[in-house]
Amino acid sequence: MNILDLKEYIKGKRVLHTTHKLSDCDGIASIYWGINVYGGDYYIPRPELRSGEGLLDYLNLKTDNNINVDSYDIYFIYDTSNYEDIDFISLENKEYVIFDHHSKINEDFVSNSVFAYINKASANVINLYELSIKNSIHLKDEILLSFATALYTDTLMFRTAREKEFYYFSKFIKNKKFEDILNIIYSKNIDQKDFINSLKDLKFYKIKDLIVSVGNFNNVNQYQAFLDGLLDVLGIDVSIGILPLGIKVQVKKIHVQKVYHQLLVPLQKKLNIKKQQGIWLNFFDYRSILNALKSYK
Repeated sequence: MNILDLKEYIKGKRVLHTTHKLSDCDGIASIYWGINVYGGDYYIPRPELRSGEGLLDYLNLKTDNNINVDSYDIYFIYDTSNYEDIDFISLENKEYVIFDHHSKINEDFVSNSVFAYINKASANVINLYELSIKNSIHLKDEILLSFATALYTDTLMFRTAREKEFYYFSKFIKNKKFEDILNIIYSKNIDQKDFINSLKDLKFYKIKDLIVSVGNFNNVNQYQAFLDGLLDVLGIDVSIGILPLGIKVQVKKIHVQKVYHQLLVPLQKKLNIKKQQGIWLNFFDYRSILNALKSYK
């Protein structure tokens, strides 16, 4: 079965498009593609960041729709291939389709789908664009700009982007301005006073050759604003954000292998910490992370 066969397969069936909990721009843009290509309804979990809220407004989509998510015949699932990410739906004895770009997948979940397209990429929208071009599916400007927004945010504001990502970005943005994307992702303001207050207790540590920051933030949007605006300006190599749900760590790309994979991943496994959208849930002992960084070579 290919994506055009799916159109025939779903005829007469109730279709719901959805994405993972704490939705992001990649999942939202993917859903928008799906409802334009296949029709049907959608359910978008509340976004984690204001960038997702801005994209929802731009696409005129709603979040947490008041619908019975278990009443559909077939589900189109985007930007994840792990059931725990969409456990707000009961998929027992239900059909589902998966479009994902992550390398870590749930093999059983994928094997039970009626169709799955999983190709490792920087963002799911790259795969959807390639499938659309291959199958002569026209993508209107709103879809393409949402793809550009998703690619920009999924590459950490281009921090992890390379030639391939910029190639696709040029196809997505076309004659639009980069400012149009910024207007989408920053359309929702953060509380300025709260943000400034969050910086007052910011601490800096010099560990080996690393500059490490530790700060308390009221929400993920505050922490993301800090990362977007000050991470590079202040020369921070590792940022530890203490949030209401737990700790979130941002590592500069050049240190990902030696810091994240060799030090932080083993620490997370050793302490049996559950992670969700990058947050170490219910974990607030930042000094354990500082101690782990002392082994940096």
